Amino acid sequence: MKRQRQWMLISVLALAVGLTQAQGPEPPEQDGEGATSVAAPATELNDVVPVQGRLTNASGNPLNGTYEITLSLYDVSTGGTPLCTDLDNVTVDDGLFNGTLDFCTAGDIDGRQLYLGVKVGSDAEMTPRQEIYAVPYAWSLRPGAVISTTGYPALHVESTNPSGRGLRAYASATSGTNYGVVGASKSPDGYGGYFYNTDSGVGVYGQSDTGGYGVYGQGGAWGVYGVGTSHGVMGECGSSYGFGGFFKHSDGGLALVADSSAADNDDIVRFRNDFDVKFKVQGDGDVYIDGSYYDTGADFADMLPAQDGLEPGDVLVIGPDGQLTRSTDPYQTSVAGVYSTQPGFVGGAGDDTDLTGKVPLAIVGVVPLKASAENGAIHPGDLLVTASIPSHAMRAGANPSQGTVLGKALGELEEGTGVIHVLVTLQ
Repeated sequence: MKRQRQWMLISVLALAVGLTQAQGPEPPEQDGEGATSVAAPATELNDVVPVQGRLTNASGNPLNGTYEITLSLYDVSTGGTPLCTDLDNVTVDDGLFNGTLDFCTAGDIDGRQLYLGVKVGSDAEMTPRQEIYAVPYAWSLRPGAVISTTGYPALHVESTNPSGRGLRAYASATSGTNYGVVGASKSPDGYGGYFYNTDSGVGVYGQSDTGGYGVYGQGGAWGVYGVGTSHGVMGECGSSYGFGGFFKHSDGGLALVADSSAADNDDIVRFRNDFDVKFKVQGDGDVYIDGSYYDTGADFADMLPAQDGLEPGDVLVIGPDGQLTRSTDPYQTSVAGVYSTQPGFVGGAGDDTDLTGKVPLAIVGVVPLKASAENGAIHPGDLLVTASIPSHAMRAGANPSQGTVLGKALGELEEGTGVIHVLVTLQ
């Protein structure tokens, strides 16, 4: 007479926890006297699903021996085709056994509702199939796993501890270009990383302990983009050699853009020292500086229309058409200044100004100019006027006519031609 068997699953590790044969979808209670537990087999991280169970006869007595057990994984509760199946000869000791489902892949276990089917020997598959609970999907969090979904979000991590961390990622290698967190988006409207604080805290906080970067951003359009009701981006550094914020563009573009819908009298950019404002730019374009302004240039220039072919250091006059041109004669009263080599301030050169056909004319300050000793050696302090050599200045001599002096020499030229510095002071 064929021996009848009863099959009971106590637990299915990694895929399901607490499955029973006929007690509904909830895990069974195992508390109290007589509770049974089975140790999990030691396995490496691979595509193996450990299964543990208890096999009894019809009277409930535990069986012993070797049995052929078939385990199958489905995405439907009845019917259908198995996603993966494994048949093993399993040793049963006092009803208890350890088995494995070896042929499942990440494509099989991808977050959908799954069901475990069990068959002993040639008997029909046990009914109902055992529902797989959400616990086993921790398998998808093993090293190298990919979590993919069309829903939102793909992964939600939350900590309710007042001192907790919602997510912590740590690259432990002490050399090489490694990253604690990498975020990427393929959408032109997306964000590689998006962090926000729903109260008055910090959306992103970055810290480096030994000369690195608290936050490092790199992008084809924006390296760092911050939006906030108080501070869009805030940087702080505790080292006297460090930077609260450091921005760099490696391809000739803008290292930093500050964009604001501020009113004319509101600040777009503000730099402070212990809350004392030292520099600010307002919505109307006005710039305020609390202190001195230092620049490598030493003159003030205006961008003015000019003829083609001019070059820095040329002495310039106003031509008949109102455009700047080279000086050509001694003592020209139409002298306007000098083509500035590196102006410290430039007027008339806004972002929306067309600078085509214009050059920077130094009208005050110190600039290099082309000089000639044709009217005698030039010494520091000499008044300078236009020379007969085009684009050059010469010593004015005694009592030059009003309107001919372009400035005072700061350098010396004993003979011939050369380049000296001049203090431009038209008179």
